[in-house]
Amino acid sequence: MEYIAGRRRSPADILKRFVRSSHLSRERVQAAIRELVSAGELAYTCEHGRTFLEPSFDRPVRVGDRIVLSPPGKGFQPGAGDVVIRIMAGASFGAGRHPSTRLALRGIEVALRRHRPRLFRPGSRMLDIGTGTGVLAIAAVLLGIESGLGIDIDPCAVSEAKENIRLNGLEERIGISTQALEAVEQTFTLITANLRSPTLRRLSAKIRSLLDSPGALVIAGIRVEERGDVLSAFMDARFQCEWTEEEDGWVGAVLKEIGE
Repeated sequence: MEYIAGRRRSPADILKRFVRSSHLSRERVQAAIRELVSAGELAYTCEHGRTFLEPSFDRPVRVGDRIVLSPPGKGFQPGAGDVVIRIMAGASFGAGRHPSTRLALRGIEVALRRHRPRLFRPGSRMLDIGTGTGVLAIAAVLLGIESGLGIDIDPCAVSEAKENIRLNGLEERIGISTQALEAVEQTFTLITANLRSPTLRRLSAKIRSLLDSPGALVIAGIRVEERGDVLSAFMDARFQCEWTEEEDGWVGAVLKEIGE
């Protein structure tokens, strides 16, 4: 069911669209949905009293060209160049179910592919602001950045991020801290921030001060209608946008310094 690959849809919406496009009976489409749920390909979720169907993350799921997210203990045979990230189910944001997480992960791939010689230099270091599960820091380091720091003011997120880092064998390369962004003083080759738009706009100047030159920034958590305001704030902080992508009403972007 390509229509729901990588996104959530209400069961009624899926049923209506597939009956209309495939000319199958309602009963046959309902049976196909049940089969996909039983096979672990799809899962029911509930948010704000509404039920959705979306790809199940209780199995390995490819979310980028190279990145595969997988629960611990689930087998997966990676292809050449694949990076498999083990993510434990928990309360923290960033397990891959939300479009903004997937956009941020794809943004990291884009940034590291486009700026490989600059970002993979000796001593390369990344900062993940509001790290949640730690997945963005893990992805950047597994893709080639030497070391990383994830910061989050939520003690639950800090605990879960540390466990995910342990699951991926990166305790010596990624640190997790509760320090506020304002207290961070060192500079970084790559910065990631999957945050809501008002926070991104507020932090744009501080983020610029922490970005080493040359470096790259990956942002996500932006609604489509907010894109102009967010990118304008970063342009004012002397960034330029070189990549954006949309998924299900959300936007991710890769930016670099103006004039480099």
